[in-house]
Amino acid sequence: DGTVRIWNIENGEQEGTSMEHRDVMGFVVTKDGKRILSCGRDMVLRVWDVETHQSIAEWAGHAGSIHCIAMSPDDQLVASGDSKGMIVIRGMNLREDGRIKHVIEIGRRSNSICFSPDGTKLASGHRDAMIRVFDVENGDLILGPIEGHEASVQSVVWSLDGSRLFTASLDRSIRFWDSETGQAIGGPLTGHDFFTRSISLSPDGTQLASASIDGTVRFWATDSGDPIGEPLQWREHLQAITFSPCSEFVAFGEHGGKISIWRV
Repeated sequence: DGTVRIWNIENGEQEGTSMEHRDVMGFVVTKDGKRILSCGRDMVLRVWDVETHQSIAEWAGHAGSIHCIAMSPDDQLVASGDSKGMIVIRGMNLREDGRIKHVIEIGRRSNSICFSPDGTKLASGHRDAMIRVFDVENGDLILGPIEGHEASVQSVVWSLDGSRLFTASLDRSIRFWDSETGQAIGGPLTGHDFFTRSISLSPDGTQLASASIDGTVRFWATDSGDPIGEPLQWREHLQAITFSPCSEFVAFGEHGGKISIWRV
């Protein structure tokens, strides 16, 4: 609906006013909780003050709809990927107005991007079913394109130690990769009956949660790839998922515009 909203998880009530950004595609929150950055089809990044809910900066630089956004572990850089195959890495210094560090031209739509735990690499998942890894310092491609998925890669996540990549695809599978060699670790993890849209790594790094258009959330052990427990069954197409910082809950967003929180 073109808004970014903050919710109280204790009572489910919205806090403050909605932050308007046309056709929002993604957002990130700085670690200090003071800023939100949102991206959307209007080809700009907007920076919001969490306390006042006011826009404090607007950054251009993309030629197409911005589909994904990620913050570096130290909050010093933000990366964004668009529909035209461009990834932009820029500084978070508001006084320098989001000065661009690198523009990486790929030519394939970016669906998901994620900084490595040490902040030196950026992994990306693309519409061409490939995964790529770039050097953050110079913007060079250092790994890939990694082949293995049979359809668009929707979500990319690093392991806590940076040794592996986890990916989810419209081919319904989840895969594990060696982040140094790009080699697959084991076979595809299957179980979802339809597109897998989003994955999230638990804070302790031992589990992945996956959300699918089939209306289920599934859990996987990151050491073995084995499924954990029974899937959560839901009635709507699921678009996004994340663990809570304490690992006690998962929150997921539905295609119909609702957010649900489940104890796991």
